[in-house]
Amino acid sequence: MGKKNLVVLVVICMLILLIVSPVWSGSESTPPAEKPHKWLREMGVLTGYGTASLDRDADYEIIPILPQFGFDINPLAKKLHIDPRGMVECVVEPLMNVVINPDTNAEVGCSFLLKYSDHITSRIAPYIEGGFGIIYTTQHTYEQGTQYNFLSQVGVGLQFFLNKNFALTGGYRFRHMSNAGLDDDNRGINHHFALFGLSYFFK
Repeated sequence: MGKKNLVVLVVICMLILLIVSPVWSGSESTPPAEKPHKWLREMGVLTGYGTASLDRDADYEIIPILPQFGFDINPLAKKLHIDPRGMVECVVEPLMNVVINPDTNAEVGCSFLLKYSDHITSRIAPYIEGGFGIIYTTQHTYEQGTQYNFLSQVGVGLQFFLNKNFALTGGYRFRHMSNAGLDDDNRGINHHFALFGLSYFFK
């Protein structure tokens, strides 16, 4: 092999090494890409029984039907320099309630809740929640001059995990319904709910 060919071969080998070595070093030093964050954490449904006292009528009794969509917002909390030990969720909760007293009627609307839960055992996770919503009810009451109203609510409960994906839920919720002063008749209605249901958790 001539001297010129040898020089060309050495140069080509050096170029190959220069091109390949960053790829090798990058593959060794760069950590594996993180999995994309799963925002939707749980889906479930709650039902149960709710009751409130009315001034001029029988108690306002409800069978709630509450689909739930829980979104994991722990990454947003950490951006605010909050590092929760448990799970912080934003829960979107459409409502399609059946009024059974004082008359047969219906409620429809949607609530937006913040929920915090933390496991005390591998299967049991207490939670606390609170938030606001909007509601339309076909039930006419002396307390409320409008059928469009607003909700403020707070609740506590437990979730019992059957396995890593499914959990039973049981809890109590207080709900205040009023029209926020949109009408002069705005005495407010305070409901107390016993709730139970089933949730599916995405892992």
